[in-house]
Amino acid sequence: MRMRRFALLLLAGAPALVAAPLRPLAGQGFGVYEHNTCAMGRAGVTAARPCADGSAIYFSPAGLAGLAGTHVSAGVTLIGAQGSFTDDFLDTQSDLKNPLIPVPNIYITRAVSPKVTAGIGLYAPYGLETKWDANNFAGRFLGYNTNIRSIYIQPTIGYQVSPKLKFGFGVAYITSHLKLRQRADLSTQLVPDALRIPAGLPVGTTFAMLGVATGTDFADATLDASGSGFAVNFGAILQVNDKLSIGGHWLTRKRIDYDGDAKFAPIATGLVLPVAVGPLPTGTPVDAVLAPEFAPGGPLSNGAVSTSITMPPQGTLGFAYKVSDAWSVMADYQYVVWGWFNDVDINFANAGTPDLALRPQNKDTHGFRFGTEYQYSAKVQLRGGYLYHTAASPPQFVTPLLPEGSRNEFTAGAGIALSPHWHADLAYQFIKQSDRRGTVNLAWGNTGLYQFSAHLFAAGVAITF
Repeated sequence: MRMRRFALLLLAGAPALVAAPLRPLAGQGFGVYEHNTCAMGRAGVTAARPCADGSAIYFSPAGLAGLAGTHVSAGVTLIGAQGSFTDDFLDTQSDLKNPLIPVPNIYITRAVSPKVTAGIGLYAPYGLETKWDANNFAGRFLGYNTNIRSIYIQPTIGYQVSPKLKFGFGVAYITSHLKLRQRADLSTQLVPDALRIPAGLPVGTTFAMLGVATGTDFADATLDASGSGFAVNFGAILQVNDKLSIGGHWLTRKRIDYDGDAKFAPIATGLVLPVAVGPLPTGTPVDAVLAPEFAPGGPLSNGAVSTSITMPPQGTLGFAYKVSDAWSVMADYQYVVWGWFNDVDINFANAGTPDLALRPQNKDTHGFRFGTEYQYSAKVQLRGGYLYHTAASPPQFVTPLLPEGSRNEFTAGAGIALSPHWHADLAYQFIKQSDRRGTVNLAWGNTGLYQFSAHLFAAGVAITF
Protein backbone atom coordinates (compact mmCIF):
# COMPACT_ATOMS: atom_id res chain seq x y z
CA MET A 1 0.00 0.00 0.00
CA ARG A 2 0.99 3.63 -0.25
CA MET A 3 2.14 4.07 3.34
CA ARG A 4 5.38 2.34 2.42
CA ARG A 5 6.80 5.83 1.80
CA PHE A 6 7.11 6.26 5.58
CA ALA A 7 8.67 2.84 6.07
CA LEU A 8 11.38 3.71 3.57
CA LEU A 9 12.08 7.04 5.23
CA LEU A 10 12.57 5.32 8.58
CA LEU A 11 15.39 3.15 7.27
CA ALA A 12 16.90 5.93 5.19
CA GLY A 13 18.22 7.39 8.44
CA ALA A 14 19.86 4.19 9.61
CA PRO A 15 23.09 4.37 7.57
CA ALA A 16 23.86 7.82 8.91
CA LEU A 17 23.42 6.55 12.46
CA VAL A 18 25.54 3.47 11.96
CA ALA A 19 28.28 5.30 10.16
CA ALA A 20 28.43 8.43 12.28
CA PRO A 21 30.51 7.05 15.14
CA LEU A 22 33.60 6.51 13.06
CA ARG A 23 34.16 10.22 13.09
CA PRO A 24 36.54 11.38 15.78
CA LEU A 25 33.91 13.70 17.27
CA ALA A 26 31.36 14.67 14.71
CA GLY A 27 28.58 17.04 15.65
CA GLN A 28 25.31 15.78 17.11
CA GLY A 29 25.84 12.50 15.39
CA PHE A 30 29.18 12.11 17.04
CA GLY A 31 31.37 9.16 17.73
CA VAL A 32 33.96 9.18 20.47
CA TYR A 33 37.74 9.43 20.12
CA GLU A 34 38.18 9.92 23.86
CA HIS A 35 39.03 6.33 24.79
CA ASN A 36 41.56 7.30 27.45
CA THR A 37 41.77 10.17 29.91
CA CYS A 38 45.50 10.79 29.43
CA ALA A 39 45.13 10.96 25.63
CA MET A 40 42.04 13.16 25.87
CA GLY A 41 43.98 15.75 27.87
CA ARG A 42 46.33 16.30 24.91
CA ALA A 43 43.62 16.30 22.22
CA GLY A 44 44.11 12.65 21.32
CA VAL A 45 47.62 13.14 19.94
CA THR A 46 49.08 9.64 20.28
CA ALA A 47 50.48 8.41 16.94
CA ALA A 48 54.14 8.84 17.87
CA ARG A 49 53.90 8.84 21.66
CA PRO A 50 50.87 7.07 23.18
CA CYS A 51 50.26 7.22 26.91
CA ALA A 52 52.10 4.53 28.90
CA ASP A 53 48.97 2.97 30.38
CA GLY A 54 47.93 0.41 27.77
CA SER A 55 45.65 2.73 25.77
CA ALA A 56 48.04 2.32 22.83
CA ILE A 57 45.92 -0.78 22.10
CA TYR A 58 43.49 1.60 20.39
CA PHE A 59 45.49 4.72 19.61
CA SER A 60 48.78 3.26 18.35
CA PRO A 61 49.35 -0.51 18.82
CA ALA A 62 53.10 -0.11 18.36
CA GLY A 63 53.17 1.81 21.64
CA LEU A 64 52.74 -1.44 23.57
CA ALA A 65 56.28 -2.51 22.66
CA GLY A 66 58.69 -1.72 25.47
CA LEU A 67 55.91 -1.31 28.04
CA ALA A 68 57.37 -3.27 30.96
CA GLY A 69 55.49 -5.13 33.67
CA THR A 70 51.72 -5.39 33.90
CA HIS A 71 49.40 -2.44 33.42
CA VAL A 72 45.69 -2.23 34.15
CA SER A 73 43.84 1.00 33.44
CA ALA A 74 40.17 1.98 33.43
CA GLY A 75 38.32 5.20 32.87
CA VAL A 76 35.10 6.86 31.81
CA THR A 77 34.25 9.92 29.72
CA LEU A 78 31.03 11.81 30.40
CA ILE A 79 29.61 13.66 27.40
CA GLY A 80 27.21 16.55 27.91
CA ALA A 81 25.96 17.86 24.56
CA GLN A 82 23.90 20.96 23.83
CA GLY A 83 22.35 21.85 20.50
CA SER A 84 19.44 23.52 18.77
CA PHE A 85 17.68 24.09 15.46
CA THR A 86 16.36 27.57 14.61
CA ASP A 87 13.68 27.66 11.92
CA ASP A 88 14.03 30.44 9.31
CA PHE A 89 10.31 30.93 8.72
CA LEU A 90 8.82 30.43 12.17
CA ASP A 91 11.80 31.93 14.02
CA THR A 92 11.42 29.19 16.64
CA GLN A 93 14.22 27.31 18.38
CA SER A 94 14.12 23.61 19.27
CA ASP A 95 16.68 22.34 21.78
CA LEU A 96 18.31 18.95 22.17
CA LYS A 97 17.17 16.92 25.19
CA ASN A 98 20.31 14.80 25.45
CA PRO A 99 21.13 12.91 28.64
CA LEU A 100 24.66 12.76 30.04
CA ILE A 101 26.37 9.91 28.16
CA PRO A 102 29.05 7.75 29.88
CA VAL A 103 31.67 6.10 27.65
CA PRO A 104 33.97 3.54 29.38
CA ASN A 105 37.39 2.10 28.55
CA ILE A 106 39.54 -0.69 30.03
CA TYR A 107 43.04 -1.80 29.00
CA ILE A 108 45.20 -4.66 30.33
CA THR A 109 48.78 -5.30 29.14
CA ARG A 110 51.64 -7.58 30.15
CA ALA A 111 55.25 -7.75 28.99
CA VAL A 112 55.84 -11.25 27.63
CA SER A 113 59.54 -10.57 27.03
CA PRO A 114 61.80 -7.52 26.78
CA LYS A 115 60.70 -7.15 23.15
CA VAL A 116 57.07 -8.31 23.22
CA THR A 117 54.08 -6.91 25.12
CA ALA A 118 50.55 -8.28 24.73
CA GLY A 119 47.28 -6.80 25.84
CA ILE A 120 43.56 -6.57 25.44
CA GLY A 121 41.35 -3.52 25.43
CA LEU A 122 37.65 -2.79 25.74
CA TYR A 123 36.48 0.58 24.52
CA ALA A 124 33.30 2.14 23.15
CA PRO A 125 33.87 4.33 20.10
CA TYR A 126 30.17 4.33 19.28
CA GLY A 127 28.44 6.11 22.15
CA LEU A 128 25.68 8.38 20.94
CA GLU A 129 22.25 9.54 21.95
CA THR A 130 20.51 12.41 20.20
CA LYS A 131 17.11 13.31 21.61
CA TRP A 132 14.64 15.96 20.48
CA ASP A 133 11.10 16.71 21.71
CA ALA A 134 8.93 13.93 20.23
CA ASN A 135 5.75 16.02 20.23
CA ASN A 136 6.80 19.51 19.16
CA PHE A 137 10.08 19.35 17.22
CA ALA A 138 9.41 19.89 13.49
CA GLY A 139 12.16 17.41 12.61
CA ARG A 140 10.51 14.53 14.48
CA PHE A 141 9.37 13.16 11.11
CA LEU A 142 13.03 12.55 10.20
CA GLY A 143 14.03 11.38 13.69
CA TYR A 144 13.58 12.49 17.28
CA ASN A 145 15.66 9.94 19.19
CA THR A 146 18.78 8.10 18.04
CA ASN A 147 20.81 5.77 20.21
CA ILE A 148 23.99 3.87 19.36
CA ARG A 149 25.98 1.65 21.69
CA SER A 150 29.00 -0.29 20.46
CA ILE A 151 31.82 -2.13 22.14
CA TYR A 152 35.23 -3.02 20.70
CA ILE A 153 37.22 -5.87 22.26
CA GLN A 154 40.74 -5.85 20.86
CA PRO A 155 43.64 -8.22 21.67
CA THR A 156 46.93 -6.65 20.56
CA ILE A 157 50.66 -7.40 20.39
CA GLY A 158 53.49 -4.86 20.31
CA TYR A 159 56.98 -5.87 19.14
CA GLN A 160 60.28 -4.02 19.54
CA VAL A 161 61.85 -4.68 16.12
CA SER A 162 65.02 -2.73 16.97
CA PRO A 163 66.06 -0.12 19.53
CA LYS A 164 64.53 2.54 17.25
CA LEU A 165 61.57 0.74 15.64
CA LYS A 166 58.33 -0.60 17.16
CA PHE A 167 55.44 -2.37 15.49
CA GLY A 168 51.99 -3.30 16.78
CA PHE A 169 49.03 -5.29 15.52
CA GLY A 170 45.53 -5.95 16.87
CA VAL A 171 42.23 -7.48 15.78
CA ALA A 172 39.05 -5.94 17.18
CA TYR A 173 35.74 -7.74 17.58
CA ILE A 174 32.88 -5.25 17.29
CA THR A 175 29.40 -5.62 18.70
CA SER A 176 27.01 -2.79 17.90
CA HIS A 177 23.41 -1.84 18.64
CA LEU A 178 21.41 1.01 17.15
CA LYS A 179 17.95 2.40 17.75
CA LEU A 180 16.13 5.08 15.78
CA ARG A 181 12.74 6.58 16.65
CA GLN A 182 10.69 8.69 14.28
CA ARG A 183 7.17 10.05 13.76
CA ALA A 184 5.13 10.01 10.53
CA ASP A 185 3.21 12.99 9.12
CA LEU A 186 -0.19 11.97 7.75
CA SER A 187 -0.38 14.98 5.44
CA THR A 188 2.54 13.71 3.36
CA GLN A 189 1.17 10.19 2.91
CA LEU A 190 -0.60 8.94 -0.20
CA VAL A 191 -4.24 8.06 0.32
CA PRO A 192 -4.68 4.24 0.53
CA ASP A 193 -6.30 2.64 -2.50
CA ALA A 194 -9.18 1.37 -0.32
CA LEU A 195 -10.19 5.00 0.19
CA ARG A 196 -8.93 6.59 -3.02
CA ILE A 197 -10.49 4.27 -5.64
CA PRO A 198 -14.11 4.27 -4.34
CA ALA A 199 -13.90 8.05 -4.05
CA GLY A 200 -12.64 8.41 -7.60
CA LEU A 201 -9.51 10.26 -6.49
CA PRO A 202 -6.53 10.31 -8.87
CA VAL A 203 -3.33 8.35 -8.23
CA GLY A 204 -0.92 10.45 -6.19
CA THR A 205 -3.54 12.06 -3.96
CA THR A 206 -2.11 12.84 -0.52
CA PHE A 207 -3.96 13.47 2.73
CA ALA A 208 -2.83 17.09 2.54
CA MET A 209 -4.95 17.42 -0.62
CA LEU A 210 -7.92 16.29 1.47
CA GLY A 211 -7.32 19.04 4.01
CA VAL A 212 -5.13 17.25 6.58
CA ALA A 213 -2.81 19.81 8.18
CA THR A 214 0.96 19.59 7.87
CA GLY A 215 2.49 18.05 10.99
CA THR A 216 -0.33 15.61 11.82
CA ASP A 217 1.28 12.67 13.63
CA PHE A 218 -0.31 9.32 12.83
CA ALA A 219 2.45 6.76 13.54
CA ASP A 220 5.52 6.25 15.68
CA ALA A 221 8.28 4.05 14.24
CA THR A 222 11.21 2.32 15.91
CA LEU A 223 14.16 0.68 14.20
CA ASP A 224 16.07 -1.59 16.60
CA ALA A 225 19.00 -3.62 15.26
CA SER A 226 22.24 -5.26 16.37
CA GLY A 227 25.31 -6.35 14.46
CA SER A 228 28.90 -7.48 14.76
CA GLY A 229 32.10 -7.54 12.76
CA PHE A 230 35.90 -7.38 12.88
CA ALA A 231 38.56 -4.76 12.17
CA VAL A 232 42.37 -4.75 12.11
CA ASN A 233 44.40 -2.04 13.84
CA PHE A 234 48.15 -1.79 13.19
CA GLY A 235 50.92 0.78 13.39
CA ALA A 236 54.60 1.61 13.82
CA ILE A 237 56.71 4.10 15.77
CA LEU A 238 60.23 5.20 14.81
CA GLN A 239 62.47 6.79 17.44
CA VAL A 240 64.52 9.08 15.21
CA ASN A 241 66.73 10.33 18.05
CA ASP A 242 66.52 11.04 21.78
CA LYS A 243 64.13 13.93 21.17
CA LEU A 244 62.07 13.09 18.08
CA SER A 245 59.76 10.19 17.30
CA ILE A 246 57.35 9.71 14.42
CA GLY A 247 54.54 7.20 14.16
CA GLY A 248 51.27 6.22 12.61
CA HIS A 249 48.49 3.68 12.74
CA TRP A 250 45.75 2.43 10.43
CA LEU A 251 42.34 1.03 11.33
CA THR A 252 41.00 -1.01 8.43
CA ARG A 253 37.56 -0.88 6.92
CA LYS A 254 35.06 -3.11 8.68
CA ARG A 255 31.82 -4.79 7.67
CA ILE A 256 28.97 -4.77 10.20
CA ASP A 257 26.00 -7.06 9.57
CA TYR A 258 22.86 -5.73 11.28
CA ASP A 259 19.66 -7.65 11.99
CA GLY A 260 16.68 -6.30 13.84
CA ASP A 261 13.08 -5.17 13.73
CA ALA A 262 11.13 -2.25 12.36
CA LYS A 263 8.06 -1.53 14.49
CA PHE A 264 5.21 0.86 13.74
CA ALA A 265 2.67 2.02 16.34
CA PRO A 266 -0.43 4.02 15.37
CA ILE A 267 -1.04 7.43 16.92
CA ALA A 268 -4.64 8.58 17.18
CA THR A 269 -5.32 11.63 15.02
CA GLY A 270 -8.90 12.17 16.19
CA LEU A 271 -9.83 13.22 12.65
CA VAL A 272 -13.08 12.29 10.92
CA LEU A 273 -14.16 12.45 7.30
CA PRO A 274 -15.92 15.82 6.84
CA VAL A 275 -17.94 14.44 3.92
CA ALA A 276 -18.84 11.00 2.61
CA VAL A 277 -16.05 9.44 0.55
CA GLY A 278 -17.21 6.55 -1.60
CA PRO A 279 -18.85 4.00 0.70
CA LEU A 280 -17.54 5.75 3.83
CA PRO A 281 -20.13 8.03 5.44
CA THR A 282 -19.55 11.48 6.87
CA GLY A 283 -17.96 11.28 10.32
CA THR A 284 -16.02 8.07 9.67
CA PRO A 285 -12.88 8.13 11.91
CA VAL A 286 -9.74 8.53 9.81
CA ASP A 287 -7.91 6.28 12.28
CA ALA A 288 -10.22 3.41 11.31
CA VAL A 289 -9.39 4.01 7.65
CA LEU A 290 -5.68 3.84 8.45
CA ALA A 291 -5.87 0.74 10.67
CA PRO A 292 -5.35 -1.79 7.83
CA GLU A 293 -1.98 -0.21 7.07
CA PHE A 294 -0.71 -1.50 10.45
CA ALA A 295 -2.27 -4.96 10.13
CA PRO A 296 -0.06 -8.01 9.40
CA GLY A 297 1.17 -7.81 5.83
CA GLY A 298 0.48 -4.07 5.60
CA PRO A 299 3.27 -1.65 4.71
CA LEU A 300 3.41 -0.42 8.32
CA SER A 301 3.23 -3.81 9.99
CA ASN A 302 6.06 -4.89 12.26
CA GLY A 303 8.76 -7.00 10.65
CA ALA A 304 12.40 -7.98 10.47
CA VAL A 305 15.00 -5.87 8.71
CA SER A 306 18.65 -6.43 7.87
CA THR A 307 21.55 -4.56 6.31
CA SER A 308 25.32 -4.75 5.98
CA ILE A 309 27.46 -1.64 6.17
CA THR A 310 31.14 -1.38 5.37
CA MET A 311 32.72 1.29 7.53
CA PRO A 312 35.53 3.30 5.94
CA PRO A 313 39.14 3.00 7.10
CA GLN A 314 40.96 5.71 9.03
CA GLY A 315 44.51 6.44 10.08
CA THR A 316 46.84 8.90 11.77
CA LEU A 317 50.38 10.09 11.19
CA GLY A 318 52.23 12.22 13.69
CA PHE A 319 55.33 13.21 15.62
CA ALA A 320 56.36 13.89 19.20
CA TYR A 321 59.27 16.15 20.14
CA LYS A 322 60.91 16.43 23.53
CA VAL A 323 61.71 20.11 23.96
CA SER A 324 63.31 19.50 27.36
CA ASP A 325 63.38 16.79 30.01
CA ALA A 326 60.06 18.11 31.33
CA TRP A 327 58.27 19.39 28.23
CA SER A 328 57.05 17.62 25.07
CA VAL A 329 55.03 18.82 22.08
CA MET A 330 53.27 16.61 19.56
CA ALA A 331 50.93 16.70 16.57
CA ASP A 332 48.84 14.23 14.52
CA TYR A 333 47.12 14.34 11.15
CA GLN A 334 44.04 12.14 10.90
CA TYR A 335 42.37 10.93 7.71
CA VAL A 336 39.03 9.12 7.40
CA VAL A 337 38.15 7.72 3.97
CA TRP A 338 34.45 8.56 4.06
CA GLY A 339 34.32 8.62 0.27
CA TRP A 340 34.42 4.80 0.41
CA PHE A 341 31.14 4.70 2.28
CA ASN A 342 28.87 4.58 -0.77
CA ASP A 343 26.67 1.46 -0.82
CA VAL A 344 23.95 0.53 1.66
CA ASP A 345 21.27 -2.05 0.86
CA ILE A 346 18.42 -2.43 3.37
CA ASN A 347 16.25 -5.54 3.23
CA PHE A 348 12.75 -5.83 4.73
CA ALA A 349 11.29 -9.23 5.52
CA ASN A 350 7.82 -7.72 5.05
CA ALA A 351 6.88 -8.17 1.39
CA GLY A 352 4.64 -5.11 1.64
CA THR A 353 7.64 -2.85 2.17
CA PRO A 354 10.14 -2.72 -0.70
CA ASP A 355 13.87 -3.06 -0.10
CA LEU A 356 15.93 0.10 -0.23
CA ALA A 357 19.28 0.90 -1.86
CA LEU A 358 21.09 4.01 -0.60
CA ARG A 359 24.09 5.72 -2.15
CA PRO A 360 25.54 8.20 0.37
CA GLN A 361 27.75 11.02 -0.87
CA ASN A 362 30.03 11.61 2.10
CA LYS A 363 33.37 13.35 1.73
CA ASP A 364 36.72 12.22 3.15
CA THR A 365 37.57 14.10 6.33
CA HIS A 366 40.78 15.57 7.69
CA GLY A 367 41.73 16.20 11.30
CA PHE A 368 44.61 18.19 12.76
CA ARG A 369 45.55 17.59 16.39
CA PHE A 370 48.10 19.43 18.51
CA GLY A 371 49.05 18.47 22.06
CA THR A 372 51.56 19.16 24.78
CA GLU A 373 52.61 17.55 28.06
CA TYR A 374 54.62 19.10 30.89
CA GLN A 375 56.12 17.30 33.90
CA TYR A 376 55.22 19.91 36.49
CA SER A 377 56.69 17.93 39.40
CA ALA A 378 57.74 14.40 40.26
CA LYS A 379 54.08 13.51 40.79
CA VAL A 380 52.12 15.83 38.47
CA GLN A 381 51.87 16.05 34.67
CA LEU A 382 49.96 18.85 32.94
CA ARG A 383 48.44 18.44 29.47
CA GLY A 384 46.68 20.54 26.87
CA GLY A 385 45.62 20.41 23.25
CA TYR A 386 43.62 21.68 20.31
CA LEU A 387 42.10 19.96 17.29
CA TYR A 388 40.20 20.86 14.15
CA HIS A 389 38.24 18.38 12.05
CA THR A 390 36.36 18.81 8.79
CA ALA A 391 32.83 17.50 8.20
CA ALA A 392 31.81 14.48 6.14
CA SER A 393 28.08 15.11 5.75
CA PRO A 394 27.03 16.59 2.39
CA PRO A 395 24.85 19.75 2.45
CA GLN A 396 21.77 17.80 1.38
CA PHE A 397 21.87 15.58 4.48
CA VAL A 398 22.19 17.99 7.38
CA THR A 399 19.18 16.73 9.36
CA PRO A 400 18.17 15.97 12.97
CA LEU A 401 19.75 12.54 12.48
CA LEU A 402 23.18 13.99 11.74
CA PRO A 403 23.46 17.82 11.77
CA GLU A 404 27.23 17.55 11.59
CA GLY A 405 29.76 20.25 10.72
CA SER A 406 33.41 21.17 11.06
CA ARG A 407 34.53 21.72 14.63
CA ASN A 408 37.13 23.23 16.90
CA GLU A 409 37.96 21.48 20.16
CA PHE A 410 40.07 22.44 23.17
CA THR A 411 41.38 20.11 25.87
CA ALA A 412 43.16 20.21 29.22
CA GLY A 413 44.22 17.49 31.62
CA ALA A 414 46.48 16.32 34.40
CA GLY A 415 48.12 13.11 35.56
CA ILE A 416 48.83 12.44 39.23
CA ALA A 417 51.09 9.74 40.68
CA LEU A 418 49.20 8.55 43.75
CA SER A 419 51.85 6.00 44.75
CA PRO A 420 54.67 4.03 43.10
CA HIS A 421 52.01 1.74 41.58
CA TRP A 422 48.86 3.84 41.27
CA HIS A 423 48.24 6.71 38.84
CA ALA A 424 45.15 8.88 38.21
CA ASP A 425 44.21 11.13 35.28
CA LEU A 426 41.65 13.89 34.78
CA ALA A 427 40.68 15.67 31.56
CA TYR A 428 38.24 18.20 30.13
CA GLN A 429 37.28 18.89 26.52
CA PHE A 430 35.15 21.60 24.92
CA ILE A 431 33.67 21.16 21.45
CA LYS A 432 32.38 24.04 19.34
CA GLN A 433 30.88 22.95 16.06
CA SER A 434 30.54 25.52 13.28
CA ASP A 435 26.93 26.57 12.79
CA ARG A 436 25.50 24.80 9.77
CA ARG A 437 22.37 25.24 7.72
CA GLY A 438 20.15 22.19 7.52
CA THR A 439 16.63 20.89 7.28
CA VAL A 440 13.86 19.23 9.25
CA ASN A 441 12.07 18.14 6.06
CA LEU A 442 14.03 16.78 3.08
CA ALA A 443 11.39 18.09 0.66
CA TRP A 444 11.86 21.67 1.84
CA GLY A 445 15.63 21.94 1.54
CA ASN A 446 17.77 23.72 4.16
CA THR A 447 15.40 25.93 6.12
CA GLY A 448 17.19 26.62 9.37
CA LEU A 449 20.37 26.67 11.42
CA TYR A 450 21.81 23.86 13.54
CA GLN A 451 24.08 24.83 16.45
CA PHE A 452 26.04 22.44 18.63
CA SER A 453 28.56 22.36 21.46
CA ALA A 454 29.58 19.85 24.11
CA HIS A 455 31.48 19.54 27.38
CA LEU A 456 33.36 16.31 28.09
CA PHE A 457 34.75 15.27 31.47
CA ALA A 458 36.96 12.22 31.95
CA ALA A 459 38.59 10.40 34.85
CA GLY A 460 40.81 7.35 34.84
CA VAL A 461 42.98 5.25 37.11
CA ALA A 462 45.87 2.90 36.33
CA ILE A 463 47.95 0.41 38.29
CA THR A 464 51.37 -0.95 37.36
CA PHE A 465 52.96 -4.01 38.91
